[in-house]
Amino acid sequence: MLTAHQSPAIGMKKFILILLLSLGVTCLNAGDPWARAINPWSWSFPRDHGAHPEFKTEWWYLTGNLNDEQGNPYGYQLTFFRHGLQPAVTQTGSAWAVRDIYFSHLAVTDVRSGKFLFAEKLSRGSLGEAEVSTQDMQVRIADWTLHRNSDSTLEMKASDPTAGIGLDLSATPLKPVVFQGEKGLSRKSATPGNASHYYSFTRLKTSGHLQLGNKSIPVQGLSWFDHEFSTSALAEDQEGWDWFCLQFDSGEELMLYRMRNPGNRTDPSSSGTWIPARGPTTLLNSSDFSIFTVDEWKTSSGAVYPSGWKISVPSIKLDGEVQPLLLDQELRLRRVANLRYWEGACHFTGTCQGKEMKGRGYTELTGYASPIGQGMKK
Repeated sequence: MLTAHQSPAIGMKKFILILLLSLGVTCLNAGDPWARAINPWSWSFPRDHGAHPEFKTEWWYLTGNLNDEQGNPYGYQLTFFRHGLQPAVTQTGSAWAVRDIYFSHLAVTDVRSGKFLFAEKLSRGSLGEAEVSTQDMQVRIADWTLHRNSDSTLEMKASDPTAGIGLDLSATPLKPVVFQGEKGLSRKSATPGNASHYYSFTRLKTSGHLQLGNKSIPVQGLSWFDHEFSTSALAEDQEGWDWFCLQFDSGEELMLYRMRNPGNRTDPSSSGTWIPARGPTTLLNSSDFSIFTVDEWKTSSGAVYPSGWKISVPSIKLDGEVQPLLLDQELRLRRVANLRYWEGACHFTGTCQGKEMKGRGYTELTGYASPIGQGMKK
């Protein structure tokens, strides 16, 4: 098992090696050319809701805060990843030919009972195990699915009886697509190409059912959707990131990510976006905001995560505190390389322009319990 002190790049190499061996893939041409996120993308929808196989890594990422009919709060995460092994599969006619590997994470936070439950799927995509369209958002790994309707409503279904969780949700955007970074070019370090093409639906009206054990629970609330594709996102010495998406009751949203360099230093490439209730978005550079940890949470294995954050964005006079709805929202994924990261539902209290501000959202913390490698999320 990798430790938090090993190089992120070495960690990803071992992760991919273990993954390939577990899937029966025995060769990988490291010299194959992959596209890199160097210049802003020429966006075209619905095509860009689909896959971009010329890039090595891609994900479709949904998180949300929901309530049942009694007002009890829940959080959820459903994520689909594609990782390219080679830019093109040799036309052998074999149904076993592998171009990409696919994996997916599902998590539900049941705040009232204090439970955080998660599950995962892994597939090499051959023999119809997984399908991803290049024309629109149509993603499937076994019976876990995500697709976009003509009105941009996102339909998602996933369940794991062993973990005792599932979801069947519809999420309709209440705002247009938001491009993160420079016209959707989200830089993660100073090195050209260490970036992703990144857009979001920052406010989706969501309804459907969550499955907890043998109960099907009607829920409604708000979701956040991210789609990113890249080939190399992190620098060799970057240790991880702290990422926040916040949806305020007043109709605004805020996305911030803090890339961490050795010594817990903030990388200057850290960035964010302020999305007003109406009108154009505002790009935030690393000097435009501050994030300070106010507490910590230690896992049973000894890993330490920050827990609770003071956030300040002086240009919009926003100040407040983010707190997790549960301390333990760590995904401990065991199928490959014991990948661990914290991703959980949170709430915000503070002020903006001198007025009280409240909201809910999600926070993701990587690199604290296991190393994160190049090309992974954020």
